[in-house]
Amino acid sequence: MTTYTHNFEIGSDSSDITNLHALTTPVNFPKTAYHPYAGVVDLDDNSQRGVGLPSVVWSWSVITQAERDQLRTLIPGDSTAVLIRTRTNDTSAQYLYYTAQAIWPLLQESYDAKNRTDFSLTFRNMVVKT
Repeated sequence: MTTYTHNFEIGSDSSDITNLHALTTPVNFPKTAYHPYAGVVDLDDNSQRGVGLPSVVWSWSVITQAERDQLRTLIPGDSTAVLIRTRTNDTSAQYLYYTAQAIWPLLQESYDAKNRTDFSLTFRNMVVKT
């Protein structure tokens, strides 16, 4: 059995979820920005409460064209339902499985002949998979 330092995984469902390093074209692990809720509302006592489902952004400062193409096979549209395993926040080693809506970048991607730079994928409407 292969042991990975990080446990980022992606697939269309539980039958094909795969660690990013074990994909046909291995993908380096991303940096993450986890958001525990979609927004906040102000309460009558001037405090705030988080509302909505969590989201996470996976980002790479540099990703090869081959890595990007591998991710594109898993997220073929602008928005695709996926199953992911991701870190729940940047300061812990806790990873959970979520169903999520993967959002492909809408803005023009920065690239050179072999790499994409500042590439990010957003996963919204995350629901913990039990």
